[in-house]
Amino acid sequence: MKKLAALLFTAAACYVSYGQQLTTSGTFLDVFSPEVPLGFTLGQGVSYGFPTNLKDNVPGDLSILRAETSLSYRKRWEENSLNVTFNYEYSDYDWGGGAPSFFGSTNDLGLTAIYQHKFDASDWGAYLLGTARLGAETGDVSLTSGDSYFIGGGASYSFFKDLTVSFGALAIFNPEQATRVWPVAFIDWRINDHLQLRTFNGATLVYDIDADRETVLDFTVQYNSRIFRLNSQPIPTQAGVVTNPVVEEESVSATVGVTHRFGGPFYIRAFVQGDFFREYQFRANRNKYQTIKTDPGATVGFEIGANF
Repeated sequence: MKKLAALLFTAAACYVSYGQQLTTSGTFLDVFSPEVPLGFTLGQGVSYGFPTNLKDNVPGDLSILRAETSLSYRKRWEENSLNVTFNYEYSDYDWGGGAPSFFGSTNDLGLTAIYQHKFDASDWGAYLLGTARLGAETGDVSLTSGDSYFIGGGASYSFFKDLTVSFGALAIFNPEQATRVWPVAFIDWRINDHLQLRTFNGATLVYDIDADRETVLDFTVQYNSRIFRLNSQPIPTQAGVVTNPVVEEESVSATVGVTHRFGGPFYIRAFVQGDFFREYQFRANRNKYQTIKTDPGATVGFEIGANF
């Protein structure tokens, strides 16, 4: 979690869920996204992470196939806005090249919400945000046993119409770790009609080619983290102990994407992504007993969806 705090401050110049920066995915960066119009947006995305070698003398490689379905609702009033996103993600982890099968496919459910309020005749505002996620390996383990939560809030200040800086605190609750509270800050800056910058657990630079939200390019660097519960298995460092450990998947990704809307409700998005510093920390009874790391890798993906 120390890496999380450092990245929050660095990227914001002054959470956190996993996602490939899809148009409707549930990361805090995405729920501020100007590409997502008002109303409901339903998206279906697929991505594939090419095989990357395991590090630290662990044999084999790892490739990842993900499918994500997201439903987002965005509402804006004169002084308030609300964005709620529900997403389901299925991930298939393929350990190849002689690697041990540390775990198989996983299911992940997430609900993310951000509410923002601007005070009348003032440059000040307030916000509340939260995420609830359930994650578990497919098999004999309950999805609810891999729960994690992020809850935060704070104040925002508009230096001028198109630049808002928000700051506050974020509380992190997850299995196998003590509750943590971190100060956080983020920026939403509409630089001009074509260009916008937003930050939270990373930074996204968005370029609207014709300033009409029809074709939008984005470049994102962000920290990713998610937690899921594994099926019953013996713990390598504790002879005779069989339990359901927890895995925390962490990485830093750099993504370039393009989203095109077809003049109606439908859109398509494609992206390429570099994955760095990816590792899997295994914990049981609040003790970390194993860490698996991979070399840098590449991911490609696309999403189709509609707004209604």
